[in-house]
Amino acid sequence: MAGIGAFYLLARRHEESGRLFVRVGVVSGVICSTISLFPTGAFHGENVTRFQPAKMATMEGLFKTQAGAPLAIIGMPDRERQELTDPIYVPGLLSYLAYGNASARVTGLSDIPDDLEPPLEIVYYAYHIMVGLGTIFIAVTGLAALLLWHGSLFARRGMLWVLMIAMPFPYIANEAGWVVAEVGRQPWTVYGLQRVADANSLNVTTGMTYFTLLGFMGLYLVLGILYLLLFARIVNQGPQSAATASERVHA
Repeated sequence: MAGIGAFYLLARRHEESGRLFVRVGVVSGVICSTISLFPTGAFHGENVTRFQPAKMATMEGLFKTQAGAPLAIIGMPDRERQELTDPIYVPGLLSYLAYGNASARVTGLSDIPDDLEPPLEIVYYAYHIMVGLGTIFIAVTGLAALLLWHGSLFARRGMLWVLMIAMPFPYIANEAGWVVAEVGRQPWTVYGLQRVADANSLNVTTGMTYFTLLGFMGLYLVLGILYLLLFARIVNQGPQSAATASERVHA
């Protein structure tokens, strides 16, 4: 909503509606993005650490079990050397987020059997993309809310450009979070109860699997293209007044 409103203001079209869209989008955005980080995100992180330690260790690239485990802001996981390359750590933060105690002991990948570890790179990077974008959302919407409070947001074209360009980022963050949830629970279909290798159907052939996969991919590609075309058309047309909408309905 804020991005579409920013587009209208930058294009100098439907400016009254654009200001309303930006105002509602920014205020709701700063509230929801902050709640997503805390308490919702912190509570979920604690839950994962307690009940799915392999997933948490993979998400954070924590190779060694340690007390006072740090939180890795950035870094590249190196499985052979069992460490993060060029990391930036916040000491004790992972232990605190997981257990409410900066000195608590957090399980690392070194204490997890190899056949119970999720794929490292994809889970680690997807998680950091999700968290990184979430942090950016808070910064962007927080700054925009501050400018809105001071009454200067609608005249700040640079900030409006940022709001408009950031429109796809929530979708990317959402998909990255889905990857963390689904890939991070491997090799389990039902965590701790049934492995993926034991959940296959004896009646489904490899050809059936490929056919279904390609069919769904094609279907969602068509639906995605149609969605983007309709979305662009509706945004380009702009908001209708209540009177105009009513006239069209009665016509």
